[in-house]
Amino acid sequence: MKTLLISATLLALAGASAVSAQPAGRLSDSQFIKAARCKGLAKADGVDTKAIDLVLKTNKRGRADWIVDKAMDAQDSAVSEARRADATRKAELAAEWNGACQAYGVAG
Repeated sequence: MKTLLISATLLALAGASAVSAQPAGRLSDSQFIKAARCKGLAKADGVDTKAIDLVLKTNKRGRADWIVDKAMDAQDSAVSEARRADATRKAELAAEWNGACQAYGVAG
């Protein structure tokens, strides 16, 4: 997971651009679940999650309970997956982190 930590450090240096990359308006249910997964990846690597926490908190209001539950499951699953991943899978998770997760403010 050092790859993720290095990536997060580099992204933190470019924090302003990451914040502007956040999706405009309310997240769809699918985006909300994906953002929770990204938080799980960040947690597994010990990365600060303040920015993505704000995105999730803002978008949680008015969300169906089963969607929130699914998002929490996705987050827990990502933590578990990242912690037991082999080198190949870690590279795939790093690519997810550096790609899709950037829309949710993971750089903090």
